[in-house]
Amino acid sequence: MENLKNTIIKIIAKELDVPQQSIKDDTSIQEDLGADSLDVINIVMAVENKFNIEIDEDTLMEFNTVTHIVDSLAT
Repeated sequence: MENLKNTIIKIIAKELDVPQQSIKDDTSIQEDLGADSLDVINIVMAVENKFNIEIDEDTLMEFNTVTHIVDSLAT
C-alpha cells in the first residue's frame, strides 16, 4: 500500500507541478493544491494509464485526497 501511495503522490506532483514533499495523505487536491476540474481529470487519466484500469464516475467523486485515491484503488 505504501508503494501505491508513493506512486499516487508522484502522479499528483507531476500533473500539478508541485513538490512531492508538499503532498501528504490528507492533502486536498483541489483545496490545498489548487487543482481545478481539468487537473483532476488529468490526474485520473494518469492513474488509469499507470495502472491500466478504468475509473468509474462514482470512484472519481472520491478522488479528493491521497488517502481517498489509495483507498479507492486498493478495493
